[in-house]
Amino acid sequence: MNLNIRNASFEDLAHIQALISKSARILQAQYYKKSEIEAALELVHGIEELIIAGSFLVAEHERKIIGCGGWAFDVSYPQKAEIRGFFVHPDFVRRGVAALLLNTCENICLRKGIETLYLTATLSGELFYKKYGFFEFERFNQDLSNGQTFELIKMEKVL
Repeated sequence: MNLNIRNASFEDLAHIQALISKSARILQAQYYKKSEIEAALELVHGIEELIIAGSFLVAEHERKIIGCGGWAFDVSYPQKAEIRGFFVHPDFVRRGVAALLLNTCENICLRKGIETLYLTATLSGELFYKKYGFFEFERFNQDLSNGQTFELIKMEKVL
């Protein structure tokens, strides 16, 4: 499969938001209730700031955005960065899209002096991140606006 990884732009934002919604609703369905997924979509924010910072990437196949993800530098800990906003179109899972995005983010972070990456994974992303060297250090239930909770996993990786 021919993939192009590039920095996201504001022109991509509507496509990114549609990708995030579709990916979450389909890929998280076996782990969470539909009402939990809908409310948890509110937790995905800050993509615009990552685009401005030049730290949000998209993966394109045949000129269509099929994956996204990025990082945010941790102002409290200059050697750390948070992996954020990783989503893949359901038609392209397990085809190397997320792995290529993650590898690209890791390489950029390494060049910028980052020593540790951390993230908050959904249950549907947990095995992917473990496969690529992240380890779990905390599970918690995030309160949602509809009164439900959403189980998440804090993970970390030393580069």
